[in-house]
Amino acid sequence: MVDPEGVRILGDRAIGETVTMALGGRSAPEFGGGPLEVTGTLRWRGPGRVTGSGPMLAGLVRDFGSSAVLRTGGIDVLVVTLPHQILDLEQFRAFGIEPATRGVVALKSMQHFRAAFAPISGRIVVCDGGALCTLDYARLPCARVPRRIFPLDAASGSPPASDGVRTGRRPT
Repeated sequence: MVDPEGVRILGDRAIGETVTMALGGRSAPEFGGGPLEVTGTLRWRGPGRVTGSGPMLAGLVRDFGSSAVLRTGGIDVLVVTLPHQILDLEQFRAFGIEPATRGVVALKSMQHFRAAFAPISGRIVVCDGGALCTLDYARLPCARVPRRIFPLDAASGSPPASDGVRTGRRPT
């Protein structure tokens, strides 16, 4: 979860300390709702540098900025300052979370996660989180978009007859 304010709050706490705080929901509350009030135990905190070892990031370094792991309701939540798609198992392991031993691993990534996570998965369930990365484009506030355009104005679920707008050409 990308939440710089949450990381700042957790950065002032001791490992093992119980913390009640607002978590997430700060970047676009109008889409995904506001922060959740959670109580959890701080499990890890520190710099978020990760060197990948899997098919997508082998040898590449990613920096999540200051980061923390908060366990709430039996769930370890990785809270980071800088956003990166999760593409490698090391992006959890570096923070003390071993994804291969978890019954459920939830992450935000469209496709590229599969190369690393499919081998340890019994099943992959793709879902729409409903926030800024939604696949329901009609929920997004589009400005200066020529209308009628698929999929924003799809009445039947299929693209409208081509009027040249979708290709970037203006109708004549």
